Amino acid sequence: MILNQYENTIIKNNKLPASWQSQKDLDELSDFLQQNWEQRSVFYDDGEITSKQQFLSFIGQKGIKTQNYIGTIVFNGEQLNIYPKMFRTDIDDHETDDLDQKHLMNNLIRWLEHCNKVEYPFISISSELNDSEDLKEFFITLYIGYVRSALERNLYYQYVDETNDCRSIKGRFDIKDYITRKIPSGEGNLFQCTYSKFEFDNQLNKIIKFTCKQIFNITSKKNQKTLRRILTKLDEVTLEPCTPADCSKVRLGSMHKNYRIILSMSKMFLLNQLSGYTMDTNESFCFLFPTELLFEGFIGGFMQDVIGEYGGKVRLQQSDMHLIEDIIYNGESLGAAFTMRHDILVEMEGKIFILDTKYKQVSRFEGNPDEVLKIVSEEPKQTDIYQVCEYARKQNITEVYLLYPMFRYEENEPTFPMGKSKGDNGTINIHFIRLPFVFEEDEDRTKEMLKKVILNIFNIEEKE
Repeated sequence: MILNQYENTIIKNNKLPASWQSQKDLDELSDFLQQNWEQRSVFYDDGEITSKQQFLSFIGQKGIKTQNYIGTIVFNGEQLNIYPKMFRTDIDDHETDDLDQKHLMNNLIRWLEHCNKVEYPFISISSELNDSEDLKEFFITLYIGYVRSALERNLYYQYVDETNDCRSIKGRFDIKDYITRKIPSGEGNLFQCTYSKFEFDNQLNKIIKFTCKQIFNITSKKNQKTLRRILTKLDEVTLEPCTPADCSKVRLGSMHKNYRIILSMSKMFLLNQLSGYTMDTNESFCFLFPTELLFEGFIGGFMQDVIGEYGGKVRLQQSDMHLIEDIIYNGESLGAAFTMRHDILVEMEGKIFILDTKYKQVSRFEGNPDEVLKIVSEEPKQTDIYQVCEYARKQNITEVYLLYPMFRYEENEPTFPMGKSKGDNGTINIHFIRLPFVFEEDEDRTKEMLKKVILNIFNIEEKE
C-alpha cells in the first residue's frame, strides 16, 4: 500500500496500512523513526533540541499526524509519502490524487541545488536523479553517483598499523618481546615490529563496499550496472559487515573532503538494516527533510545568485545580536541571552534590508482592504514579526520583509501589503511578500516568476 499525504495532516487509524494499525506496529514504527531522528544530522541541522523524534506525531487510537517534514517512510512493506502543503492548489485543497513522486523529486532537486542548509554538495548527476522512480531510488542514485565520482578521481588509502616478525628492524621494535621470547626460543634473527602500511583495504572502503552490496538488490538495473563497476574497483577490499558505529570511528583528513558525504550517507543506509529492519527485504526506508529549512535555504541561495548579479551582497543566518545583552547574577556578568536572528540580510546600494522566511500558509492578498487586513492580522503569528522588527530597531534598519510561499499553480500577485511600526528611532516598514516555491512543469517560468518578485523587492530593473 502507498499512502500519499500532505504535511500537518491527521491520518486516522483505520486509514493506515493494515500492518501499521496495531499498537505493537506503531511502537515499532516509532522506534524506527527514532533511530533515523538521531542520525538526521548526517544531512541537516533543523535546530530541534528535543531528543524525541518529530517526523510523525502518534496520537493514540486516533492515528498519526504528519509534521513539517517531507519525504518517504517505508516500513513493514508499506509506504507513506509526505508532500509539502504548498503542493495543494489552494489552502482548502486536501486531495493528493493528482500528485506523484516524480513531481516531488523534481522539486527536491531544484530546492537542494540552491539550499545551503542541507548537506548535499551536488555533483553532475541531475539527469540520473530525474529518472528515479521514487525517493528511495533518488537517494540510492545520489549515493552511487558520489561513490563513482570519488573512485574515479581520488582513491582512498589510509595508513594502517601492522605488527609482524621481521628480519630487519622497521617501525617500532618490541625489545621486551625480543628479550623474553625471541632469544630464549632461538629466534634471535627475528624482530617483532609495528609499522604503518598505506592500505586500500581500510575501514572506509570496507564500509563503502558493504553498503554497495546492501543496496544492490533493492535498486534499478541501471544502478546495479554502475554498482558492479564500483565493486570491481573495490575488489581488493575485504567484504565484512559494517554498522553505523563503524562509520563514526572513521576520521577523514582535509584531502578527502569528497568522502565525507559518502561516509554520512553510508551511515544513513546502514541505519536502516539494524534491529531487524533489513534493506535486503525492502521493508524499511526513511528519508525526511524539514520543509521550512528547505524553503529558507532555497530562497536564501536563490536570492544570493540573483542579487549577486546586480552588485548586492546577501548574508544568511546572522546571529550577532541578543535580545538581552547581559545577565547579571550576584553582581557578576554572565553574558548575553536570547539570540536574535534573521534569515537573510541584503546590502544594496548602501541600504540594508532584513528578510525572514516563514514557511506558513497565508492566503492571497488580492481582494478588498478588509480581507487583506484580516489576513495580515490573523494568519501570520505575532512572534513572526516581533523578533525581526526588534532586530531592525536595534540596527536602525527601516525595511523588513516577511517571505511566505505560494501554492502551486498560483501567479504572482501585483501588489503586497505593507505595515508601519513607529518607534523612537523612526518608522519600520514591514512588507508581506508571497513567493513562488513549487516548480511546475515549466521550471524556467517558475524561476523567472521568483526572480521577478525578488528584483521588484529591491526596485531593480532586470538586465536585458
